[in-house]
Amino acid sequence: MILNLKPQTVFAVHLRADSVSGGKDWVGSVTADGEIHTYWGRTGQISQHAGKPGDVAALNRIIDQKKSGKDRYQEVDRYTQQHGWESQRTQTTQATPVQQPQPAVAEVDWVEAPDAAIEWDF
Repeated sequence: MILNLKPQTVFAVHLRADSVSGGKDWVGSVTADGEIHTYWGRTGQISQHAGKPGDVAALNRIIDQKKSGKDRYQEVDRYTQQHGWESQRTQTTQATPVQQPQPAVAEVDWVEAPDAAIEWDF
């Protein structure tokens, strides 16, 4: 994932490949203006950038080449303009279930059981 994508980025994919130096990251993105931007570097140290004209179809061809090439990149994360990065979305949408508190005492139906005893705890 790269935090500083170009303005108006509509789609991006983060890929990673193993290497003898510890791994390589590659991010390909496309903007609404019809530009493909790629970022790459060692895993966790993306420092290179290049841009060229292109659309989502052209970006998908590049992604397919990366995945099937000799380095065998694998998808790590995906970005859409509507939802942001998937990894961030799953972290923020996963909430711990809220457990409803149990009543302190049992519920009594006084119409059906008018002689129910009250249990005092003192």
